[in-house]
Amino acid sequence: KPWAASMDEGWTRFVLEQYGFEPKTIDNNAIRAGALGAAFDVIVLPDVAKELIGSGKPKREEGEMRYFAELPPEYAGGLDKEGAMALRQFVEAGGTLLAFAAACDYVLDEFNLPVRNALGRLKPEEFSSPGSLLRVDVDPSHPVTYGLPQNVAVFQDKAIAFETAQPGAEMERWVLATYPAVQRDILLSGWVNGVDRLEKRAAAVATSYGKGKLVLLGFRPQHRAQTPATFPFVFGALYWSTARAAPAR
Repeated sequence: KPWAASMDEGWTRFVLEQYGFEPKTIDNNAIRAGALGAAFDVIVLPDVAKELIGSGKPKREEGEMRYFAELPPEYAGGLDKEGAMALRQFVEAGGTLLAFAAACDYVLDEFNLPVRNALGRLKPEEFSSPGSLLRVDVDPSHPVTYGLPQNVAVFQDKAIAFETAQPGAEMERWVLATYPAVQRDILLSGWVNGVDRLEKRAAAVATSYGKGKLVLLGFRPQHRAQTPATFPFVFGALYWSTARAAPAR
């Protein structure tokens, strides 16, 4: 939970509590303090912009007002370098890091992964999804997606779609869900500008990292507790965090 209020963090806690989990909220100070593996199997980063996670300040586009109200010192800043290092150490030692939507960009910046956000540098006139339902094709053979149907609708309001590469011997990579190869099969409800840029892109990816695991969901699977069809992505990732054996690639 960043110091800046996050609605998505609240909805994440709500969904988990409704399904019998007892999540613990951790703030910037708790993460920066390290030793996370002693208390947690999995850490969830809700849909929060990478700038807010990293520095505690929102991104400002060129021409926008630069003003940002300064908070008291004890509530200022983000994870900073200490927090990023603590998260890497947590995963390397066997922990699982689960990121939703915008938080995936933070993970991609801080971890050396064969994954990039293919839409990350596009302007709104090149790609925009203000809140639409999109079809993804699911690989049900992985623990995160086990039991999901072959196709599922995901809620998307961010410019996020992954391009992946084959990793080296030190890492495994799994594409959990992919947008269809033909643009007419992608949009189910709503409006998207530049829908063709989603063709064949990954919507969800998982990797090994040291002894641990990373799960990147490029959409909000628990959006306002209104998307129960994609809740299994979350529950599957939580299960996988304590699974003893990784699936065959």
